[in-house]
Order: sequence, then C-alpha cells, then structure tokens
Amino acid sequence: MIPSFEKRVRAFAIDTSGAMLMIILALPMRSTFPGLLGNIITYAMVIGAFIGFYLLPYFFSSGQSFGKRIQKIKIVDLEGNDVKLWKILLREIFKVGLSMFTGGLYMIISFFVMNEKTSRTIHDYIFKTKMIDLEKRVRGRNEYFGTSESLRKKGL
Repeated sequence: MIPSFEKRVRAFAIDTSGAMLMIILALPMRSTFPGLLGNIITYAMVIGAFIGFYLLPYFFSSGQSFGKRIQKIKIVDLEGNDVKLWKILLREIFKVGLSMFTGGLYMIISFFVMNEKTSRTIHDYIFKTKMIDLEKRVRGRNEYFGTSESLRKKGL
C-alpha cells in the first residue's frame, strides 16, 4: 500500500520535532558552561540530535525512523524488499542536508513532485526507493457516511 501524503509529512515532522527539541535544550549550555567547554557541549548535542533522530533509528529498525514507526510507514526498494543500511543513510543525509541548505524549500518542492499513484519524492527517485504503508486500510464509517446497508452491499 502507498502511504498518504499526510503520513509522510507527519513522520518527517515527528523526527524534526525531536531533533529541534534537543537543539533548543542544547542552546543554554553555552551560558551554563562558558568558554570552549560550553561550545563543545552545544555542538555535540546539536550533532547528536541530528544523528539520534535522523540516522540512528535505522540501525535498529530496517527502513523506519521514530516518525515512520509511529506512522506505520517504511522505506523499501522498488521491489518491496528491505533497503541496505548505507543506502537509507545516504538518502536521509541527502534529504535532511538539502532541506537545511534550502531552508526547507526542498521538502516543499519534493512533496509537490510526489503523486498519488507512486508516493515517491525526489530523494526516492535518486536512491531508487519508495515508501509503503504497513497499515491495512479498512473501509471505515467515513467512506459510507449517509448510505444504507443495502447500498453499501452494492458498493455505493
């Protein structure tokens, strides 16, 4: 199954929020520990936040970061098999690096490239990957709002 646009955005937002929270917590370290020690601690926490939220989860869960795990989506290759770790790490470094370099503009552009049939973004095309939805979609009440049982059986 192909994940929705919203699931992909929420997964990225969860990962980014975790990293940004750690960066916000790292900023007071400069004033707490003045001088070189404060700078070292701050930079170590910032680098640790990016590694911890964007790269480290892939060592423990094939194709899933924290946000992807919560949203129940996964990175796979074009045939649906697990992707090699080095390829996922390069994909994530490319995505986050380009997003930071362009001030988030890359993410907006890459999501406009994504279509409903493939759900692939620019970095998916470059690294020959795709996202899959691990949740089975069950027709819920919202899809049949206002229809009777006899009409539902007929598919209406």
